Amino acid sequence: MGLTISYKLSLNNAGVDEVREKITTLRNLATKIPFSQIDEQVELEGEACRLDEEDVHDPYIFLKIRALKQVESSMDCLSYKSAKYMICFDTLPGEGAETAAFGLASYEKVAAKNNWYWTGFCKTQYASNPEYGGLENFFKCHLIVVKMLDLAQKLGITCEVHDESGYWDNRNKKELAAVIRSHNIMMAAFTGKLKDDLQKSGIGSTAAAIFDFPDFEYLEAEGNKHS
Repeated sequence: MGLTISYKLSLNNAGVDEVREKITTLRNLATKIPFSQIDEQVELEGEACRLDEEDVHDPYIFLKIRALKQVESSMDCLSYKSAKYMICFDTLPGEGAETAAFGLASYEKVAAKNNWYWTGFCKTQYASNPEYGGLENFFKCHLIVVKMLDLAQKLGITCEVHDESGYWDNRNKKELAAVIRSHNIMMAAFTGKLKDDLQKSGIGSTAAAIFDFPDFEYLEAEGNKHS
C-alpha cells in the first residue's frame, strides 16, 4: 500500500519502426531528467515476450509483467496474455520509490500497422522518508514520472493516468505536499494498529516501509488523534 501514480499508454495504427523511434526518443529524453537509474532499452519479439513465472532469473521478468494485457475479468478470475512484440525500458526515479517502466507492446501478429499498449505504475509515497530526503525527494520522484508522461504525450502517445495524489490534474505542489503528509499520517496509524493487533493475537509482527521513517511514532500519534 502507498500513494501511487498509475498509467496506461497506447498508440494505434503504428508500425514497429515508428514505435521504436518513439520509445527510443522517450528514453533519450529520460537521460536529461535526474533519474537515479535508467536501464537499457529492451526489444523482444514472439516467444521471447512470454512470461514464465517460474523463471525467477529472467532479467526481463518485470518488463514482461508490465506488458501483460488483461483479457478476461470476473469475480474470481483474471486472465492475461503476453505480448507478441514489446519495446520498453525500466527506470528508478529515486531512493524510496518503486521502479517505473515505460514502453509499448502489441498482442497480435506484427503487421504493417498494429495497436500498441502499456500499463505501468510507480509507488512514490516512501520516497518521502526523511532519511531519503523527505519532501524534496518525494517531489523529485513523483514529478519525474509526471514529466515522463507529459513527454510521452508530446510524442503522440496517448496517456491515461490515475494519480492518487491528484497532481496529474491540478499541478499544485502545495496540495501535493499536503496529500503526502496526510497519506504518511494515515499509513502510520493504520500499520501501527495492525502491528499491535497482530502482536496481541500472537501472530507476530508485520513489515511496512512506513516503519522505516525516523518520525514514524510522531506520524502514528498524529493519525491516532484523528481516528
